[in-house]
Amino acid sequence: KLSSSMNKPDDFDVWRLPDDDSVQKVTVQKDTMVPNAVTLVIEREDHTVGNLLRMELLEDKEVLFSGYRVPHPLEPAIQLKVQTKSEDPGPVKAVDTAIERSVATLDKIGEAFAKAKARH
Repeated sequence: KLSSSMNKPDDFDVWRLPDDDSVQKVTVQKDTMVPNAVTLVIEREDHTVGNLLRMELLEDKEVLFSGYRVPHPLEPAIQLKVQTKSEDPGPVKAVDTAIERSVATLDKIGEAFAKAKARH
């Protein structure tokens, strides 16, 4: 659905998945040209999540490449590409680990914020 003033999608549709499950949050596409590589299409996310995951993946010694792109500014999705040294643990496992580490880091920040707020 487009807003009336421009070709821009409605803000509500840009960040919320449809209720009818017509759009999956994450899809994994195996790269047929590059060994041990996948592209994850993550719907309704932007540079915030893309850069967070990219940087966390680059901390993994098994990851050879991690990068993301926003295919088009009016499309609310990112494409995250990951290549690992081997199929074990593999790129999907590397992303899973990066998400777990990111959540743990955000939990620590939340705890530190709560302590600072209590002292304030």
